[in-house]
Amino acid sequence: MTVWIALLRAVNLGPRNKVPMATLRDRLAAEGLPGCRTHLQSGNVIVDSPHDVAPIIREVVRRDFGVDEPVMVRSRDRLTEILAANPFPAALVRPTLLRVLFLAEHPSPDRVRLLEEHDDIRVQGREVYLDYRTHVHGNPRNAAMVTRRLALHGTERNWTTLTKTLEISKTM
Repeated sequence: MTVWIALLRAVNLGPRNKVPMATLRDRLAAEGLPGCRTHLQSGNVIVDSPHDVAPIIREVVRRDFGVDEPVMVRSRDRLTEILAANPFPAALVRPTLLRVLFLAEHPSPDRVRLLEEHDDIRVQGREVYLDYRTHVHGNPRNAAMVTRRLALHGTERNWTTLTKTLEISKTM
C-alpha cells in the first residue's frame, strides 16, 4: 500500500466551495478509502491505499460538494523528496512565507522559461517553490501569476502545512 497526500484545490475559500473535512472523510470511506485523515480545512487529505486516489477524491468532491477542481496527489515518499529539494534553505526560518505550488501536470519548458527571471521562484518537475520573503498578500509574484504563466492548474501550501501533513502521514 502507498500513503498518498491529496491536495484539494479551491476548497473552503471564504463562503464558497465548502468541503467540511469530517464529512469528506466519511464520504471517502464510503467510496473505499477508509481511515483517511485530513489536516486543516484547506483540503489536505492523507490516504493509505493501493489505488490511484486522485479520480476517487475528485469525483467525491465534485458529486457531494459541487466543487469540480483538479486534485494534486503525491506519494508520501515524493513529498519527502520535495521537501528535501527545497532550493531556498534560508527561507526555512519563515515557513509560512516559503510555499510549494503543486501542479496538475508537468509544465512545458517554454512556459518555465517565462519564470526564469525571478530569483524567488524555482520550478522543479511538477512543483514550484516560491519564497515570498516579506509578505504573501499583495505580492505580485504569487501562485496565481505562476499558474497563469505556466497555463496549468495548481494548489499552493506553505512549508508549515507541508511538514505537518508529512508528519501525520508517517503515523499511517
